[in-house]
Amino acid sequence: MAVISTVGKIKGYLTALRNVKTLRISRLFRKVHALALSIGLDKIGVLDFLDEPRNLDDVASFIGDVKRLDLLGELMEALANESVLVMQDGRYKVNRAEIDKLHAMRQSNMMFRSLEVLISGFEKILYELMVDVLRGAEFDFVSPEVATLFYIQNTSEVYNLAREVLLELGGGKSRLKGCSILDVGCGFGIEPSIILKFLDFDCRLICADFFTNVVDECMHYTIETDGQTKLLKDLENVEFAVLDPLIRKPFPIPDNYVDAAFCFQVIHWNHYPQELLNEIVRTLKSGGILMLATYMKRKEKVTVTDVLIKMMGGNRFYSEEEMKQFFEKAGLKKHTFFLSNFAVAIKTDANPRTAIIRRTSKTEAT
Repeated sequence: MAVISTVGKIKGYLTALRNVKTLRISRLFRKVHALALSIGLDKIGVLDFLDEPRNLDDVASFIGDVKRLDLLGELMEALANESVLVMQDGRYKVNRAEIDKLHAMRQSNMMFRSLEVLISGFEKILYELMVDVLRGAEFDFVSPEVATLFYIQNTSEVYNLAREVLLELGGGKSRLKGCSILDVGCGFGIEPSIILKFLDFDCRLICADFFTNVVDECMHYTIETDGQTKLLKDLENVEFAVLDPLIRKPFPIPDNYVDAAFCFQVIHWNHYPQELLNEIVRTLKSGGILMLATYMKRKEKVTVTDVLIKMMGGNRFYSEEEMKQFFEKAGLKKHTFFLSNFAVAIKTDANPRTAIIRRTSKTEAT
């Protein structure tokens, strides 16, 4: 049986994406997320309740003790925009035909199958999280309810291949071998292992995340190298750092220190995207490269994708124009976007910012 090279897999992956008939990739993501959220509403009985037209207050009363009426409103409006719900004189009604269509796509569509973990997560546990969030609970992505899904999804073949795609877009082995690389949002260990294996362990890797328990688990992730099984923390070319999730403190990494930074599916979780990018750029050497992956929507309006990430403790997704503004404010004038999901940028000169932006916010005031 022939072994398919990384480049071959990546070419096949990109070809598959280009051949997704008439639906844009971003639209397919929205359809997947619309199904996940509709399943969540179905589990708590809201869809049956919406067999008759209801207004927002009716839905809030049915769920009970809703404190995030704003988020419930975004959820209902976003599902209406995806035709899962229909509006009748200011009231919402379920569109069963559209939901049936989404379930059919779940069985036959490549994008739906690749995100099955997320969909089934709403069937099994995340529907409970939806209710808790709407009732005012605060979660982050290392909360037990979210962490298991996050762990499984981030070890999927699709995510692993997407990481390789991003590494290729960032220059591949010829550009990245021998470099110092900051992995922002390293997670539980799978991502650093992919970077190390992709570069044949020829790099100096700083594994950084925003929570001590995540970094600790990453340190104890096992990896095969030179015929031996080792912990990441025992590799001489791997270091670890804990970052401030509020970005009030600088990363514990010097200015102009790393050749490259890798940030995969992180920026939409953090509530301070500009400060996060500023810090990443500060650590990059002049000529350093940033490789970043996040879904970029076409318009700035709230989508089902935004609502879904909020339901799991994240912030929101951004349009490509918003991402360009983030990059340019951080000093990254030379940047390229691919397939509404990947971005690569070069730090062309020294970043003038070395201090964290002071913010005035409710969080800071408390």
